[in-house]
Amino acid sequence: MEFIKKHTNTILPFVGLAVVIIVLWILSAGKIFDPANLNNILDQCYTIVILSVACSFLYSHGGFDLAVGGIYGLSMMVSGLIFLSTGMSIWLALPMCIVVSLVCYLLMGTVTVKLRLPAFITSLCMQFICRGIVTTVSEGNINLPPEFSAGDNWVIKIVVLVVMLAAAYILLHRTAFGKNNRAIGENDVAARQSGINIDKVRLIAYVIAAVMVGVAGFFAMSSARTVATLAGSGFEMDVIVAIVLGGMSLNGGMQSSVRAPIIGALIVVLLTNGLVIIGVPSTWSDLVIGVVFLIVILFNYKRNKLGFLPR
Repeated sequence: MEFIKKHTNTILPFVGLAVVIIVLWILSAGKIFDPANLNNILDQCYTIVILSVACSFLYSHGGFDLAVGGIYGLSMMVSGLIFLSTGMSIWLALPMCIVVSLVCYLLMGTVTVKLRLPAFITSLCMQFICRGIVTTVSEGNINLPPEFSAGDNWVIKIVVLVVMLAAAYILLHRTAFGKNNRAIGENDVAARQSGINIDKVRLIAYVIAAVMVGVAGFFAMSSARTVATLAGSGFEMDVIVAIVLGGMSLNGGMQSSVRAPIIGALIVVLLTNGLVIIGVPSTWSDLVIGVVFLIVILFNYKRNKLGFLPR
């Protein structure tokens, strides 16, 4: 019992994931794991897991990211248009996605870190900017040629995913950067007094997030062979829900982990997909997820003087 009490925040997300899987499997009579639907779940999980882990580096130091969906969509649109106009190799679209994402995140990070503007405000502005560019320039969905599906290879995708998650774990849990990043979220004043270069650490977190978001955008393009005008719309909220459902505080701190966004992302995708499979109207899906989200918060967090939102 002592072990369970001590590790409640770690155990509950796994219990929640198991409950979601069992309940949806029973209610759907096993249809949720049919081969055709399983492929959809894997595609959705692939993207949300990467984006959630990417954003966890920002939330770990007490940051905030409402721009992830917009930057994700913009990186796809720019690389897709360049690919169509130049006929370059599809594999050059990968670094192109990363470069676009990197520019956006560095701009957002520099304004946040150097000008001391709240991350909530800067990320919201970047979201509007990216979404406006995508809507104006694309003028509708961008269709990519069949050869672009060469990137939709699950062997390649799994290898890339494992490498990125392993790198993310090492960076956040086994390096001085990761310790400092989490220490800033725990107490930024104490972190500064202990000699941590807060600005540098926070900017590195933005760079890491940018690379992962760019990679997610490339493989999403390869899978769908199209760039929708609303690509990435709503992902910022999916990421927030995933991080909280995984048991990580949006305030960040030393309890931040790579595990939390992964588990939370799986729960979000399974709930979203499973509710459709069992016949719940799409208009009710957000309500159900919102209720689950609220229950998890009530079970996992104790209200303190800082509340639930990032500082």
